[in-house]
Amino acid sequence: MPKLNGGHLFIRCLKMEGIEKVFTIVGDTILPLVDAAADEGIEFIDTRHEGAALHMADGYARITGRPACGIFTGGPGFSNAISALPAIYTSESPVVFVAGCAELPEKGMVTFQEIDQVSMADPVTKGSWLIHDLKRIPEYVATAFRTATTGRPGPVHLTLPIDLQDAEISEDDLPKYMPQEYRPMGRPQGDPSLIEEAAALLRGARRPVIIAGNPARYSVDPEQLEKLAETAGIPVFTVEQARGLLDDEHPLCFGYADGALNPTARRFREADVVLLLGKRLDHRYRYGGVFSDEAKLIQADPSPAEIGRNRGVAVGIQGDLGAVVEQITAAISSSGTSDGDKSAWVSQLRQDRDAWDDELRGRATGEDPMHPLDVYTGLEKHLDDDSVIIFDGGDYVQWGRAYMKARKPGRFMRLGPLSHLGAGIPYGMAAKLAHPEAKVLVFIGDGAFGFYAMEYDTCIRHNLPITTVLGNDATWGIDKTFQVAYFGRAVGTDLRHIRYDKMVEAIGGYAEHVEQPADVGDAVGRALASGQPSLVDVTVRSGASPLATAMIARRTGG
Repeated sequence: MPKLNGGHLFIRCLKMEGIEKVFTIVGDTILPLVDAAADEGIEFIDTRHEGAALHMADGYARITGRPACGIFTGGPGFSNAISALPAIYTSESPVVFVAGCAELPEKGMVTFQEIDQVSMADPVTKGSWLIHDLKRIPEYVATAFRTATTGRPGPVHLTLPIDLQDAEISEDDLPKYMPQEYRPMGRPQGDPSLIEEAAALLRGARRPVIIAGNPARYSVDPEQLEKLAETAGIPVFTVEQARGLLDDEHPLCFGYADGALNPTARRFREADVVLLLGKRLDHRYRYGGVFSDEAKLIQADPSPAEIGRNRGVAVGIQGDLGAVVEQITAAISSSGTSDGDKSAWVSQLRQDRDAWDDELRGRATGEDPMHPLDVYTGLEKHLDDDSVIIFDGGDYVQWGRAYMKARKPGRFMRLGPLSHLGAGIPYGMAAKLAHPEAKVLVFIGDGAFGFYAMEYDTCIRHNLPITTVLGNDATWGIDKTFQVAYFGRAVGTDLRHIRYDKMVEAIGGYAEHVEQPADVGDAVGRALASGQPSLVDVTVRSGASPLATAMIARRTGG
């Protein structure tokens, strides 16, 4: 039996929180932690760049709906990893970001690779702490996980000095309390009177909508949202991590809650009652301005800070969103009648949805060079309900976000509000870890692929056979589109025509190059069937996506 040390104590605390995998690159100031993890049976997934590892933790949290952990050496390892942290913070993923550092007594003496990690992480986390005492390791780990998972979820940071990792302990020092003993485990319900007010507004509405955002992913079960929609007969839109919380193929689900990608969502301005389940009134929603001044907003949120932020609301309900959804469903059901006829509204939304689907399919003309929709329509035959589809950055990818359907939560992913290019590859690797039996497809532009191309080596070492479908137009597409629209010329947005399939082949994966629309589907099928990490490099034409077009119109007033 190896001697127990602070590293074992920390790892035991992680195991109690349900952590089985840790994302990392091994380095000096976490070596005791790594060794302890081997003793304790924690699996380390080591990448080729710390930023990719922390993006993997983000992806794993989003896909599983549970907290995830990345551990890195201090100084340069921390600095590389923190590049991913703002994206995790703005996406609201419960990620515990751990870093080592040099010995605690030497702090402030210009010790080995010393930087102020706690202060650097603080602005883009829900909490950032230095563990300064061996016996308080369980307390700090408990605080970190409690903070990451309660209220609106989000990342936290812990710095653990190497001397605390090395310090010997006994079995008596190991944690004695389970997580349910040091945090609230119930589901706080909404105020009953406010629930009745919300239910009355929804019953009487003629043009209501329900919009589910990030926190709903972690607190609302798909069955709960489906029951609310069907009981009330109200259309549902999903966005952010809540995509797929109600299947896009459900008769009452109308897809992306973003008018830039889904024209059906532009009907929000006609809605008379809106139920926001964790959706912030952010810049995408013009701080509430996408709804009419007469619309009655019901905002349910686990954080009181979000209720009424940027715009006043008719009813503000703080509580666990799953509990609130159940309460509203029961209140509507108990009334037995609906005061507002919603059928014409639902029919109008269905017409909009069908027209948009037809318009998108009509873009797949088979011309050379192919339109991005030739790619998406050509390969969709290979997808099933359990497939995980991940969208990175670039105009090519926005067409897929507009066209593809979200079928289940955690299986339709985008970069997030910060649009941190290149993270799609780490997300894909995390998806394959979480769902090894599922098909995992990553859609990425040629510019974004350059950020983490070497993670194909990680895929091979850890047997993660993802399939990337790369749109190759030799440009930073969306930014070039913006430059031409705003300034009449493009500067610094051209790339070289590179055969990225050859890169993946050289690393050891399966790859093909495709130039004709008719060949896309078969090439993707072979890549999926190869059982290897694979990439299909597709030559596509450049052009403004629906998202780019909407953003240009907003800026230019067109």
